[in-house]
Amino acid sequence: MRDGLQSGEDSGLASAWDEICVQVQGEHSVFWDAFDKTVRDLVTREVETLPTPVARALWDWLDNTGELPADADRYCADDVTEYFVREIYKTADEWSNRRIRAFLERE
Repeated sequence: MRDGLQSGEDSGLASAWDEICVQVQGEHSVFWDAFDKTVRDLVTREVETLPTPVARALWDWLDNTGELPADADRYCADDVTEYFVREIYKTADEWSNRRIRAFLERE
């Protein structure tokens, strides 16, 4: 996603991914809720397109890895979505490029 960036044309950031990485690694902007909602909506849509056996297999795998709360439902698409959102933000915290580094150095 490259259109409608919230950081401004002079930020040096080239994509929504750059903006998310900057916010995860630095400080959340006033736009964080919008970014988070977009990420969650996109992941939810993708999880909803998974065939039920695949989604259940993912859920079972998460259950076996201890990634799910002990009181989780037998199968819940929200649990699968939440796992992927956490993984996206974990990746964003570790991801870097020259644009992200330059932006964070200015802050």
